[in-house]
Amino acid sequence: MSLNLVSPGVKVREVDLTIGRVDAANDQVGAIAGPFVKGPVDVPILIETEQDLLATFGKPVSTDAQYDYWMSASSYLSYGGTLRVLRTDDSNLNNANSGVSADNITLKIKGYEDYENSHAGAAVTWSYAAKNPGRWANKLKVCTIDAFADQIITITGLSTHVVVGMGVTQSLASKNKPGFGVTESLDGFLRGIITGVGTASGLLENQISVNITDSVNAAGVSTAQTYEEGGVYSFDAPVTTTVATTVGVATTAGTIDTAFDVSISGIVTTGVGLGDVVTITGGNSTVAAGTTVIGIGTDFITVDRTITGISTAGDGAVFTFTRNSTTTEFLNTLRVVSTAGTSIQSATSNTTVTDWYNMQTLGLENSVVYWKTIAEKPGTSQYASERSSKNDEMHIVVVDDTGSVTGVAGNIVEKFTSLSKASDGKRSPTENVYYKSYVATISNYVYAGAPVTGVAGGLTQAATGNTWTASATGNVGSEAQETNFSVCGRKVYNLTGGENYSATGGFEPTLANIISSYGILKNPAEYPINFILNGPSGGSTVQESQAKAKELIAIANLRKDCIACISPHRAGIVNIADSDAQTNNIIEFFNGLQSSSYAVFDSGYKYMYDRFNNEFRYIPCNGDVAGLMCRTSINEFAWFSPAGASRGTINGAVKLAYNPSQAQRDLIYPKRVNPIIASPGAGIILFGDKTGLAFASAFDRINVRRLFLTIEDSIERAARAQLFEFNDVITRSNFVNVVEPFLRDVKAKRGITDFVVICDETNNTPDIVDSNQFRADIFVKPARSINFIGLSFVATRTGVSFEEVVGNV
Repeated sequence: MSLNLVSPGVKVREVDLTIGRVDAANDQVGAIAGPFVKGPVDVPILIETEQDLLATFGKPVSTDAQYDYWMSASSYLSYGGTLRVLRTDDSNLNNANSGVSADNITLKIKGYEDYENSHAGAAVTWSYAAKNPGRWANKLKVCTIDAFADQIITITGLSTHVVVGMGVTQSLASKNKPGFGVTESLDGFLRGIITGVGTASGLLENQISVNITDSVNAAGVSTAQTYEEGGVYSFDAPVTTTVATTVGVATTAGTIDTAFDVSISGIVTTGVGLGDVVTITGGNSTVAAGTTVIGIGTDFITVDRTITGISTAGDGAVFTFTRNSTTTEFLNTLRVVSTAGTSIQSATSNTTVTDWYNMQTLGLENSVVYWKTIAEKPGTSQYASERSSKNDEMHIVVVDDTGSVTGVAGNIVEKFTSLSKASDGKRSPTENVYYKSYVATISNYVYAGAPVTGVAGGLTQAATGNTWTASATGNVGSEAQETNFSVCGRKVYNLTGGENYSATGGFEPTLANIISSYGILKNPAEYPINFILNGPSGGSTVQESQAKAKELIAIANLRKDCIACISPHRAGIVNIADSDAQTNNIIEFFNGLQSSSYAVFDSGYKYMYDRFNNEFRYIPCNGDVAGLMCRTSINEFAWFSPAGASRGTINGAVKLAYNPSQAQRDLIYPKRVNPIIASPGAGIILFGDKTGLAFASAFDRINVRRLFLTIEDSIERAARAQLFEFNDVITRSNFVNVVEPFLRDVKAKRGITDFVVICDETNNTPDIVDSNQFRADIFVKPARSINFIGLSFVATRTGVSFEEVVGNV
């Protein structure tokens, strides 16, 4: 090596001659596609157990023999393998959902990736939707709640004239708050917003729900003291002051005779204050006793009593406003101010307050569950508080109200507490709790769609007059920084409109859709699999069943790393009394399939118990044949035959729809069909190990095909380590030194009888090297399984020597 040193020293160079390794291959993964009750659509989900299959794709059902698909998958899993399951798509599939402006909309969300790409934006027209299509979620409920209101106020005499969004004010002028050793004088108003009125919000007719705000020095409003929820406050008696102001009337507006909302225009309002007592001098006006100012505009006032007979002649009437802070109504009346400043109400008697959150239930039909038993009232998270934000927290629960999903009415299947309305909301530095993202990744039942607009978290009063505007509406999904999030209250979303594979709830997919689902598996680099399960025959006619089988064999031929397992057409085997007719039907079916060593054909439908529907069913055995190959790999090695009494026992079989005799087996075995038989003392077993290859070859046996799949996969992965190395003696020797120990191990485990690896100048010629190629030729002699046994029994006379007759037998 070149040292590249210009002064005395030592240079160390490291050479790695250990590049490459042959690792064991995992050959236990099957694949099946079908019309399952629920689950992601056209997404290969890796399933390890029957319980996983049940949780992800639902139970087997009798409709349209859907159980064939489910129980074929379950049969394979019973042998110890894992399975990629694809739920087939269909134009009728629809997710149960709660529409924004309708009960539900037409909606299909295939899976999480489809949701993120097409359904997570703000433009969607649904609020919550089931995680995947189907009728299975049609009666689920999604219940949500946030810090909608602090109080429920019951008021006598104020059951009308009030709507959501109006402001609630209470004067704090001249009130004192006792302190520890000091008495604090207060000023301004305690204020909030009406978030619910009457029965429409689950309140009594004379109740309103109010969200109290505590902004300091908001435009036109001064709040010197913050009053916290749950706090207990008392006030000293107010100080009495009297101020009189005379204001001239510029214009008059005829006779006013209304119990509430009396507005007098054309008044110069300089010097007028809320609560001023109204008197009139001049003209023919009559003023009801105790009339006070409850609203002030730029050129009008609003009073709370009746005024009649305002003069329209001469100089008009002169209004006198007497400010008297001892007026009980001014100090204690709850005042309701409209968002437009033109409708102001007041009430003075029988006002009671209760905690809003403690009164809220989930809104179920079959049980009463209070939100306070689920979690504490949501408010403002620490993350939002640190960013001058408010009201970002919300709770979400998913409930099986009727019991149609879980079997338990009122069952709370999921609950997510203290999630955030902020798109960047976090519970910890690494945990994103924005409610849409959190539900999408964590929930097993629902996605969240369009954010609820909600109502204001507070009111802002104009600098002049009594115009109040709602603040922070429609901002759910904004970033937390300085955001006062809108509040939505208690909401109940009923999921409806989910549909299966037909408008009547059926489970019969089209052949084209089934084949399309299997087509997702064509790329071996994306989804490694070892077995493709045909499941049920896939069509009402022999031709349709053959078309499905041909497509699966074509996929296996294209991938060249897996085996397609095919059972015969159902109608030709099940409930056919004549076994000879069954034999002819099997031969006719498999004669129409192409030759391939990447396919295995079987003859059977097994009779097994469906514990979910309490019935016995005939189920195709291709899942079992794949399972036998899988179990052989687990207990022995891939190059052992899966057939016979020692390794070929079929799980869960009570009897067979077709149990061929020796003569019938002699007909179907040369046609590439492996018989499944009921053998006395051995049970129901696979009794053949042929592949679907139609001509004589070592690859017409399952054990040989699987031997080569195993060693090809293992050595191919070892060869990848040689990419971009130099094609020289060192690289070639290193590769040989990696492969030969592996093949010696296979030989020791009875997979091959001999082998030779050639990787030198003889097959890596200068032309090969110059074209950037690398060649290795690996010759193996596969071990053969015994298919035929001959036993000769010879009777001899007593005096005959065995040596004399052995050669003649």
